[in-house]
Amino acid sequence: MELDLESMAKATGGTGRTVNTGVSGLNAALRAEPRKSSKQIGSIPNGTQVELVSNQLVFDSEAGRNFVQVNYNGKVGWVASSLVGLPR
Repeated sequence: MELDLESMAKATGGTGRTVNTGVSGLNAALRAEPRKSSKQIGSIPNGTQVELVSNQLVFDSEAGRNFVQVNYNGKVGWVASSLVGLPR
């Protein structure tokens, strides 16, 4: 699935998204590749703003969820799309 980042930027003022793990104090895993089994390269605190990098959601069939590429503090990686308010 592709996201229309241009339209999103126009509608929201940017392509920034807020990480929401649903649990206070629980961080989101920033992964090297778009799959749950990929190496974790960072941790994003709940409530933190990240910038979408890619316009594609990549489905991880093993985990049954989509991942999206983001930039967090200059580090580019992948997070579960549902954690930034996008389709699971």
